[in-house]
Amino acid sequence: MDKNKIEQKKPGLNQKGVEEDSPLRLTADLEGNYLLDERTSEMKWLGIFYSPAGGSVHRVAKMLKKKIGADKVDMFCVNDIQAGKLLDYKNLILVCSSLGRSTWEREQRDRWAKFFPGMRKISLKDRFVALVGLGDHVTYPKNFVDGMGYMAELVTGLGGTLVGKTSTDGYVYEDSTAVIDDLFVGLPLDEDFEPEKTDARISKWLDMVLPEFERI
Repeated sequence: MDKNKIEQKKPGLNQKGVEEDSPLRLTADLEGNYLLDERTSEMKWLGIFYSPAGGSVHRVAKMLKKKIGADKVDMFCVNDIQAGKLLDYKNLILVCSSLGRSTWEREQRDRWAKFFPGMRKISLKDRFVALVGLGDHVTYPKNFVDGMGYMAELVTGLGGTLVGKTSTDGYVYEDSTAVIDDLFVGLPLDEDFEPEKTDARISKWLDMVLPEFERI
């Protein structure tokens, strides 16, 4: 039996309009969540959404979940869900890698790129969104965490409210679309050349962001 598949009985109607039991299939995703096509009736506090899986982005997402508290937050890889899942949460943390606008639009192998068309069909009004972007300030100093900048543009265009902007102090780069009014639109991290700074940067950022989520 497939351990990732569970069948439960759910009331349904047969051809005569009489209620009867019908199988409902639940599928476990990468993070062990059991996914339903149904919408939850009660909005949850916080969801972390990330891609790609298995690398630095995934590792950072797990660090965020551990620091916040595994019992307080749900985490999903966007490979496994539809964009409507975002609407189950009042607060969102989106974790992405550093890709420029042209790459976001062209590179169909990127899971966020495949996720965006679905996102554009929903409204993030009344949702509060914090962004984390991974970049490489040595190899791509002129495009440092550009992907986070594009994500911010998309989120605000959908009516979402950004929280968790970060000072540019302590970062070395030449240019970034993720900087607006001398602030990063979220938390930049460089796991390639500054991994030793990641833990402290995340902790300091969460100390700022979580009270915002709690107050909302």
